[in-house]
Amino acid sequence: MVAKSGNKDMSILLGSNPVARLLDWNLLRVFLVIAEERSISRAAEVLQRTQPAVSTALKRLEQNIGSKLVLRSATSFELTDAGTLLHRECKEVFNTICHIPNLISENSDSLAGTLSLTMASHIISDLIDDTLTLFHQRYPKVTVDVSLATSAYVLEKVLTRSVNFGICLVGNKLPDLDYFHLYKEYFAFFCGPKHRFFRKRDLKFEQLAGENAVSFKAFTVSEVLHSVANMYRQANLAMPFVGVSDNLEEIRRMIIAGMGIGALPVHVMERDVRDGLLWPLPPYDNPTPIDVYLVSSPKAQLARAEQAFINVLREVTARKTPNERIYASKIALPAAKPPRQR
Repeated sequence: MVAKSGNKDMSILLGSNPVARLLDWNLLRVFLVIAEERSISRAAEVLQRTQPAVSTALKRLEQNIGSKLVLRSATSFELTDAGTLLHRECKEVFNTICHIPNLISENSDSLAGTLSLTMASHIISDLIDDTLTLFHQRYPKVTVDVSLATSAYVLEKVLTRSVNFGICLVGNKLPDLDYFHLYKEYFAFFCGPKHRFFRKRDLKFEQLAGENAVSFKAFTVSEVLHSVANMYRQANLAMPFVGVSDNLEEIRRMIIAGMGIGALPVHVMERDVRDGLLWPLPPYDNPTPIDVYLVSSPKAQLARAEQAFINVLREVTARKTPNERIYASKIALPAAKPPRQR
């Protein structure tokens, strides 16, 4: 019986494509290591081969592909445009290969193993909390391994299929990825108890100009959160920033310590405002909206635990209307304390 692929005869596909028919797939693995290590000698160490053998494998691959993949000299190493494209495709191919054991082993009725969950560090939502609760109740044998990163890094990991999905803040959507909207949050400026604006109620936005500021690194090095970056530019804050971090807790720490003002999610900081650790700053009526998404690759081969988690997340999200998935769109100043009675 002849193997079929959709409505096409696989033998015809292989026969009409010389690369698919003749290419040694081991060459792709060698090239992937060369591209990752950016060195023939380091790739040889990783692969436990000799340098001449690795160089020969690269040359054979270039001959089969019909394109130069690497430009190198004694002092430089650079992928060509073709090499960059092939590097990205190789990462996808070997990501799929790495998932094969999981796909084969997950035939039992009892779901077990490890779920790797990649999220931005500043994801605070009852949707995520409720999803983890329900997921653990249904699949108690699955260990959840959470990794935190910047939103830009999460998107890059999903785009290159280093991970199959992630949860992060999104500015502009990329056409190669799928997006499932989780919630909308709002960012506003805050200061700490040591700052001269603390407990000031009639501040104008213009008064923030020239103030020292702290920021998430993602706001400074990517366009993922360009709307929040625009907040800093419009406020005309002092540059450079006096503190940066990838982690919300560290940004919060620096603000409370009095290093400078900074933008944080309003709903996350409500308790700190009530407790007197943070104070909201203008513009009070116009905080900056940011959308949080489950981002995934349409090419991803999901393991059963991954698919189960996504199903639970969608289920939990569907229980709330879009309006119920909007957090703190207004900034409320704490009530003024009455004067002490003498």
